Amino acid sequence: RPSHAIEEDACLMEARRTEAVLPHLAGRGPVGSTLLAGAVLRKQGARTERRPAAGKSAAAAVDLQTRTLEALVAGQASEPLSIHTSAGLPAPLGAFVDTLSVHLPWSDAEEDWFLNLQLEGATAVWAGVEALMRLQQISNEDGAVTQRTYVAVGERSYHGPKTNALGQPAEPRWPGAPRTQGQVAYPLPTGGNSDSEHEDFLSRFDAFLDEHAENIGVILFEPQWGSSFAGRPWPKRTLQEAVQRSRAKGILVLCDEIMCGLGRHGQGTLFLSKAWGLEPDAVTFGKSIAAGPFPMSGVVVRKGAAALGAAGSKVVQCHTYAGSSALALLTAREVLEEVPKWFEHAARMGEVVAEILSPCSDGKFFQVQGLGLMWGGLFVDPDATQRQKALALLRDACKQEGVWPYFVPAGGFMMTPPMDIDESELRDGLQRLVRCLSSVRAQLAEM
Repeated sequence: RPSHAIEEDACLMEARRTEAVLPHLAGRGPVGSTLLAGAVLRKQGARTERRPAAGKSAAAAVDLQTRTLEALVAGQASEPLSIHTSAGLPAPLGAFVDTLSVHLPWSDAEEDWFLNLQLEGATAVWAGVEALMRLQQISNEDGAVTQRTYVAVGERSYHGPKTNALGQPAEPRWPGAPRTQGQVAYPLPTGGNSDSEHEDFLSRFDAFLDEHAENIGVILFEPQWGSSFAGRPWPKRTLQEAVQRSRAKGILVLCDEIMCGLGRHGQGTLFLSKAWGLEPDAVTFGKSIAAGPFPMSGVVVRKGAAALGAAGSKVVQCHTYAGSSALALLTAREVLEEVPKWFEHAARMGEVVAEILSPCSDGKFFQVQGLGLMWGGLFVDPDATQRQKALALLRDACKQEGVWPYFVPAGGFMMTPPMDIDESELRDGLQRLVRCLSSVRAQLAEM
């Protein structure tokens, strides 16, 4: 058969696969009513012809870009590298959604789970909050407008830029602007896992719920904090209990795994929420999902596609290029296929980090915390000036040692090594960090 006929068959197969997942997609219309798959623009004299777009092998994402540019220069037909969300969907979307569905963060995913794709973390969180708030609205059987209009966030949290995203402490959107409303901050655990610390937190959290629960529609948890707390994981049983108590009060739970998800946590699953049995109502993902060069993020919601579709409830958090990149989707599918092969490695490397850095964690000078291949450390002096002085000394020491973690404003650092990092390289970098911390301790003692 002619090669162009085989190409046409591939086009149609990929387009149909994407059309089959439409019931799981939230976009410019109600869930399940988004546009059909893709387009190819072919020169036909003075006009163009629209037909379904072909999906390429995920391993050939960069090659697709090269072929597309060459075809356009030659005046030939080509699959677009992205497509405006008002015009259609990229054909590789279907294969990505199918691959993601294997890793959904619930023990018994509902048939009407759905997905909203974005470009970066902050908008993925907004998309999740919007979807859950809409579900809160239509869940009122008497049709009354819900009073649950607030979002609960940790009193120390980061879900995007402090000026226009969720998280605490928040800042004005511009200098002198009034503070935005709608967020309420809940207390945080101390980080320890003793019975007394567990019970102390639950007592404070219950008091928070007693005061605010009737007005809260959604609560956000970071199972493992990012830069706001330098990689600190929640105590597992404490977070499980906090999620259960929130849901018992009628609050929908969103776990933000933009930082800790995709297996980096070392617990043997794609999402930490699944490994810990949290059973949240929605989970975000992002950052490395498309390997970085191709921006992509999203939120997956446990159930409600049918209800939102029946109500004609349209999601607003959608924009021109949200989930529109064929290159991002091809890469993301490959990431989802590859990353599980490194789950065990992430767990082993987490043990290496603990082995080398834990002796530095005395709770008086420095505290080390983390899971898998996401770790951090904070200077713990109660004086903020002293913590910043220690951070400045650490930067200088790291320059001398040739090691460079991600320094965080709270007064410490984070590190997220590649999932396939070689153990010898990891050990070398960690030992350099240990020498840096020892140098800082010695210099502070002399001051």
